[in-house]
Amino acid sequence: MQCESCPVRGHGVVCDLPLDTLADFRAAGTTTVYRPRQVIFAEGQPAPGLYVVCSGAVKLYHVDRFGREHVLDVVQPGAVVGEIALDRSQQVSVTAEAMSESQLSFIPGQSLPRFLERHPEAGMRMLVALSQALARAQRRVRELALKGAEGRLATLLLELAGAEDQPVAVQPPRLRYKRRELADMIGVSTETAIRLLTKLKTKGVLASEGRDIVVRDIDQLRKIANQDV
Repeated sequence: MQCESCPVRGHGVVCDLPLDTLADFRAAGTTTVYRPRQVIFAEGQPAPGLYVVCSGAVKLYHVDRFGREHVLDVVQPGAVVGEIALDRSQQVSVTAEAMSESQLSFIPGQSLPRFLERHPEAGMRMLVALSQALARAQRRVRELALKGAEGRLATLLLELAGAEDQPVAVQPPRLRYKRRELADMIGVSTETAIRLLTKLKTKGVLASEGRDIVVRDIDQLRKIANQDV
């Protein structure tokens, strides 16, 4: 997918930059398509640089000493992920893994200063994007503290559907995630996630069609997401 035809243009903080700036960004780095479940960068590796998610979905997670995954965030097209090292000893603090086939543009840390010298407006956009990522992480911590499990699941489904602040969709959003992945993202057991999904289906908020979860009632899902705030 090229920036000129990317559906994220006009919405993504970085992706809305002028096309010549985005062309320089691509020229300074690489663009890669990742398969589902392919690791983009791993916790403990040297900090690589910055990635812009062009398509697909990427989860960021930490693995504890027992081998359990703790999903910290799921980012959508237009988001910026990665870390920049101040020295060679700095390591990334999370693992990034493609949840679906995903295209990412990458600029290595050593190429970033020259790019930002040529395009200072891009530096401000990246700062905004990274600030938004920090705000998402803080919001997720707040939700774990203040929201019940059903509210957290409703909030997550809205985020994955891209419908947090959007009007009611003409076509019901369809999501394809494993129950275990949803459970990891809201900090509950797989059994609890299955029970909550069943409860939302009984209420008519969700439906199952094959392997997909279909959001039938976005307004009701928003009410459930906000009820514990």
